[in-house]
Amino acid sequence: MKRRTYLSGVVAAVGLSAPTVSRSAIGGNDQRQNARGEPETTVLQGTRYETDVYAIEGTNEGPTAVVVGGVHGDETSGYRAAEAVSRWQFDSGRVIVLPRANQPAIERDTRHGVGGDLNRKFPPEETPTTKLARAIWDDVVMQYEPDVLLDLHRSKGIYKFHPDFVGQAIYPTDAGSAPSNAKETIEMLNEKHVPWYMPFHEFKPGNTVYGSRPMLVHKAGNDLNIPAYIVETARFLTDLDTRVEWTTTTAESLLSSHGVERAGEDGQ
Repeated sequence: MKRRTYLSGVVAAVGLSAPTVSRSAIGGNDQRQNARGEPETTVLQGTRYETDVYAIEGTNEGPTAVVVGGVHGDETSGYRAAEAVSRWQFDSGRVIVLPRANQPAIERDTRHGVGGDLNRKFPPEETPTTKLARAIWDDVVMQYEPDVLLDLHRSKGIYKFHPDFVGQAIYPTDAGSAPSNAKETIEMLNEKHVPWYMPFHEFKPGNTVYGSRPMLVHKAGNDLNIPAYIVETARFLTDLDTRVEWTTTTAESLLSSHGVERAGEDGQ
């Protein structure tokens, strides 16, 4: 029996659909968390690429993290999760969030925006090759000098299950503790967040990123030698709320592993 048929059968047999999470589980109930503050700055203001950047200062000093969503405009869970992160409060560290990196693609609900695939415009050790890519690199990444970077994505299928797809995986750079942090986060996700009736949706460690491709995380790892992660969920047999919940949970765990601690309910 094919694994896809088996998974569909398991879900149908137990009378369950893909898991959902409530809006409060994603965004929280605290008023400060639900109302995002004013943007720190706006990238490429007055152009078709115009998009806001948010900065959240933790109560205590700590590392700086950059979180990016919306590089691909049809990966809604990636930019929704980044928007959620931009509403969080933190006990330590500083978090810079670019929730909607590729506004033209988001507005059209397409993977590619102006000039093609934005996540192929960041060649390591070279200048990014489009106006938007250069602005993201210069005005966000280099401006804030992160100690860690997260790039939030969504694939159509599951890594090592569907050919050519990369979902349900975390792809770390080889800098510092990134590979072990990714592994620990994956173990937590599979134990606490992936339902028992979705065994093929358990997260896996993706390939380690060594700066071999013109992608944002490859460039961050290669040029800055920092821990950075591509986070990928899968659209296959999941709903949007579930993908957002998995992505925000992953982001929170990875940030925490670098000393950027989200505030508890009293300080969200």
